[in-house]
Amino acid sequence: MKRRKLVLAAMIAAMAVPSLSAMAYDGDILTITADSDGDPFSWDTSTDKLAAMIEDKFGIDFQQSETNYYNNDFTVTQLAAVDGTLPDVFCADILYYTQEITQFIPEELVAEIPEELLDKYPLTKQLLENDAVSQVVKSMYDGYYFLPKPDSADPNIYKAERKGIFIRKDWLENVGMEMPTTWEDLYNVAHAFTYDDPDGNGVKDTYGLTGDGMGTLRYFFSSTGVSNRYWGKDEDGNWSYGALDDKNIEPLEWLRKMYEDGSIDPDFGASTWETGLQKFSSNTFGMCVRNADADWINGVAVKYYGAANPDCNPFDRIDVIPALAEAEGETPRMDGYVSCMVATMFSGEIDEEKMDRFLAYYEYLLSDEGKMLRMGLEGEDWQKNDDGTISLIRDENGNASVLATKYPCIPVTHWPSWGFEMSADPDIEFFDEYDAETKALNKTACDIRNQDPVYPEVGPLLLDDTTVTDAQAFNISSEYWTIITGTEPVADMFADMKERALSSGYADATEVVQEKAEELGW
Repeated sequence: MKRRKLVLAAMIAAMAVPSLSAMAYDGDILTITADSDGDPFSWDTSTDKLAAMIEDKFGIDFQQSETNYYNNDFTVTQLAAVDGTLPDVFCADILYYTQEITQFIPEELVAEIPEELLDKYPLTKQLLENDAVSQVVKSMYDGYYFLPKPDSADPNIYKAERKGIFIRKDWLENVGMEMPTTWEDLYNVAHAFTYDDPDGNGVKDTYGLTGDGMGTLRYFFSSTGVSNRYWGKDEDGNWSYGALDDKNIEPLEWLRKMYEDGSIDPDFGASTWETGLQKFSSNTFGMCVRNADADWINGVAVKYYGAANPDCNPFDRIDVIPALAEAEGETPRMDGYVSCMVATMFSGEIDEEKMDRFLAYYEYLLSDEGKMLRMGLEGEDWQKNDDGTISLIRDENGNASVLATKYPCIPVTHWPSWGFEMSADPDIEFFDEYDAETKALNKTACDIRNQDPVYPEVGPLLLDDTTVTDAQAFNISSEYWTIITGTEPVADMFADMKERALSSGYADATEVVQEKAEELGW
């Protein structure tokens, strides 16, 4: 298969990670059009000190692409790729829109990153070699076509998915119960929160579980030892889709019991995370399903619960259930972290010089020095203390810098990771409020999740085969909610759903996955 590949003019020697004090920069400034993975950035070196520093040290004039593809409909990106009008560098949701792999690579719409060029950038090469999705794609297309953006540049912090159930620990104390660790515990706590007056006001006005809907709650089904949301294989090498495994029946039975009990939000099946957090923050529901890494823990505490309840320290009231076990005494389990969902790709039209210049900058962002750019500039926005810790610099009113306002180019520092390694680091004052409390709760949650993750297989998500992709039209989350709210026995309804899923495409998809897995050595 022919693929677009940049041809280097000369052999490239390995080099050390550059520092700001000694950059190999020839003085020519290259304009690189780029798409951020958030709100569009702007670039004005006359008013933005961070942009001026990057341009001076790396010789790059970043310009936001005319269309912010990451925040736009995927068809816009797809049309731009076909028309050859993608920006030089763009962000791609490769596991949500797998066409960015299965179409863009074989049709040469994106550039391959030559391995001889990667030899020049050891941190970048190491990131690719340690990234599961990168390695699967390499096995399929014989090359690297994107730079991964993991949640954390440090893979040891979040070994499992960053999901959680926020819970009112003060309510737990009021009803005399411990933190739930199993599905049975979860049911019992939800019941108590609904019927045992956990807020002590003498009125039946509280409930158990709300949150982000079935899509997120399904991550907790990993308590069974099977990844619910992904394909997997058994010890004999037989492949199947996790959501169709009979082991899912038990969690569904507990959720059915919760629904019949009236202790789960009756709108949970169609709930959004915003709605769930509003209900939780209004002191109506005692548990809420949502992401629960350090960033989200702090966000829930400050922007949601704290904002709605300004007269309390939110950490006096909230805790996190990071995973569940099948039975008492067993280890709670969560899906293992499956690598990047978001990646940085290069337009098929980019030239060698621009790719090289961008990779030099990307390599710097991966370094200990470079990763600090996402916190602004040393001496202006943060400082290193004598004990090696990092503190935010505050004004006379105690306010830290608002980086998005002070540095409109700040998204260009975010490409190598989501920065969760920074927000979890106890030696870095990352959050303006409740920094220590956030780090402590996050560590406790990670210690539980990281014990024994259920690692899924991601290869089938990237197969360029309509038999596999079309099978995903069967809405598992909706089917699960129908079972939970149904009246027939859960096992019978699950068997019926499974039969319909297999006949609608999953049986044929399983055959294709099995064949491709054997062919590619998965």
